[in-house]
Amino acid sequence: MKSDSSSQTLKKIITDYYNKLSICGNKKFHIGILVVVILGIFSFAYNYNKAYIVKVGGNEIGIVRDKNDFTQVVDQIQSKLHKEYNTKISFDEDIIYNKIRVEDKEITSSEKIKKEILKTLNFKVDAYGIKTNGKVITALSSKEKAQKVLEDIKVMYADPKKKFEKVCFVEKVSIEPVKIEIKKLKDEKDAVKFVLQGTEEEKTHKVQQGESFWTIAKKYKLSVDELTDANPDINPEKIQIDQEVSLLVPKSLLTVKTIEKANYQEKIPYEVEFEETDAIYEKENKIKVEGQEGMKEIVAEIISHNGIEESKKILEEKIIKEPVIQIVLKGTKKRPLTAATGKLGTPTRGRLTSPFGYRWGRKHTGIDLAAPIGTPVSAADGGKVVFSGTKSGYGKCIILDHGGGTQTYYAHNSKLLVSVGQKVYKGQKIAEVGNTGRSTGPHLHFEVRKNGTPVNPLQYLNK
Repeated sequence: MKSDSSSQTLKKIITDYYNKLSICGNKKFHIGILVVVILGIFSFAYNYNKAYIVKVGGNEIGIVRDKNDFTQVVDQIQSKLHKEYNTKISFDEDIIYNKIRVEDKEITSSEKIKKEILKTLNFKVDAYGIKTNGKVITALSSKEKAQKVLEDIKVMYADPKKKFEKVCFVEKVSIEPVKIEIKKLKDEKDAVKFVLQGTEEEKTHKVQQGESFWTIAKKYKLSVDELTDANPDINPEKIQIDQEVSLLVPKSLLTVKTIEKANYQEKIPYEVEFEETDAIYEKENKIKVEGQEGMKEIVAEIISHNGIEESKKILEEKIIKEPVIQIVLKGTKKRPLTAATGKLGTPTRGRLTSPFGYRWGRKHTGIDLAAPIGTPVSAADGGKVVFSGTKSGYGKCIILDHGGGTQTYYAHNSKLLVSVGQKVYKGQKIAEVGNTGRSTGPHLHFEVRKNGTPVNPLQYLNK
């Protein structure tokens, strides 16, 4: 409607003006003025409410009155990002302007355009990428920072205090100028972490009651070693409930190779030789000459990958102390039945009614084996009778000495069958179960003493 009305108005103005020229003279001059007026009117009509729909990468950003309104906002954002990242900012998407006519109220505000630009435009930065085998693994804002990242990674596996023949990367590594998305630009700390871990993914497990590194590893199909490697700051023996455990096993994107010429000492194990002798019993050994380890100095070339030894080449070896052979005497003498074997047998058939330890506020120095009166009591091992008689609290008691500081007590018997000085063999009947002395019923009180001190017999029986 507006276009038809404007045409009618323009037609009327021209007709009226031409009719006046018929009355006035100097038509050429007035026609010239008329042309200028017409051109001005057409120019105004052409530019009236003109605007542009701005599209970037197929996405509509908004409507602007002038193309410069959009480019100015882009320039402002680029300038801000440049100051923030200290590098050139650019984007590759095509900008399309579609001309339309709209009222002022339909124009998109600059703030809204800015938000749409930041959300839609894929800004890229001029950066320096660390490449391995032709692939960019991370990028930084300067070449110096990229070089610093590589040096920091080397230091992780090459202690500066040590002298290495060579420190390098196994992979082919280079630093090259690249254009990357701004969100992929990293600072030095994050770049080092990413390269060492091989991922930015986070996957954790919260420790529950009763869990261990073994159960957690099994649940997620990992080995305990892998779970330990994923959590170098956690002691597997001291994990706490609700503690977060990482489930991502580090897989470094770079391999640091170190070649070290190491000097160290290594022990030389001694050999053992046996000499037979009839001075000691069969199945008994006695050291005649104590063996001593030797020592040698070694110079070796050690090659490691990320701190783990890959190979070792011995360059020099020098013995600085010869090992001393250990000579052991091996007995051939027939053992008499009464000789101690060093292994104790159960002294009677009976039910354990009282263990070793404290009871009723007092220490029980042996074990009680309940059995009917008259049940045979046997020597727990070969030895010599050093007591056979009545002993306070023990009733009728026998004490055997087995040598090496070991003695056994057999108390509360009804009958004693051996006398002092007599030698007995393992399993020989020496008494019968009774109820004598301080006793609450028929049973055998059995003690084992080491160098005079009572010990728990259950630790020695049938061992």
